[in-house]
Amino acid sequence: MPVLKRTSMSEIEEQFASIYTRNMFLEVRNQITHSEKYNVVRHHKLKASDICTIEKYLSKDHPKRKVTFKRIEKEMSCDCYWLETKGIPFRHVFVAMKHLHLSDIPRNIIKNRWLKECKDIYLSSPDAQRRFINPDMISSKRYGGINSQANLFLYYCKKSPKVQQRGMELMSTLLVEMQKMVEDVGEEEKTINGAVHEVHDGIKEPHPVATKGRPPQSKSSQQNSSQKSAKARICRVCKKSGHDYRNCKVRKRKCEESMEEDDDNFE
Repeated sequence: MPVLKRTSMSEIEEQFASIYTRNMFLEVRNQITHSEKYNVVRHHKLKASDICTIEKYLSKDHPKRKVTFKRIEKEMSCDCYWLETKGIPFRHVFVAMKHLHLSDIPRNIIKNRWLKECKDIYLSSPDAQRRFINPDMISSKRYGGINSQANLFLYYCKKSPKVQQRGMELMSTLLVEMQKMVEDVGEEEKTINGAVHEVHDGIKEPHPVATKGRPPQSKSSQQNSSQKSAKARICRVCKKSGHDYRNCKVRKRKCEESMEEDDDNFE
């Protein structure tokens, strides 16, 4: 259990600590702490709602936000849309709650996904049960819920022979009824428990996707492209094609003549 009463809104802090998980409670408490930097600069009281304009202290460039509280529905919203995107109330909401002297958390800012009992909530509906991968976890969860009620039933049955006799009668009638229900809806229960397995059995191989790169070309197109890309070789000495500077006969002849001249001058 985290340390409580660290902010000025101790009652709201205790309520969040009792229903939220530890990590999400710390996130919410961080928003309550930062709400100290904001003030309510305008309050419009309408017939069924209150609109508070929130401004950050000593920050004129910071945008102003409007928080609306519906008194009948007990719901609160802010135009920053932090609650819709992040799932937790932003600091503007707590500033308005303090200004309006609200001691209870508005119902719409509590999200089931952050509750400590979120598994119990989502396992209670068959549609949510289909999203669970392991069917054994669903069966064990059902067994745990029925086991607690069965223990309470046995506790009362042992109090007196009259209660025990009545309990046996109810149990016999209930067992016959449940057996009939299981036979009637057996296929449906199998579908719920094995929905994921049926989905996995029906999964097909993924379609091949072409990777990035140059598309394949035919041989004719490759030959044409190679012919277009190949340029005629031209010698830079004689300006003729078919050979290069190294194999040019004109250059070799000029070199021989220049060497003969050098030999004559040397003699």
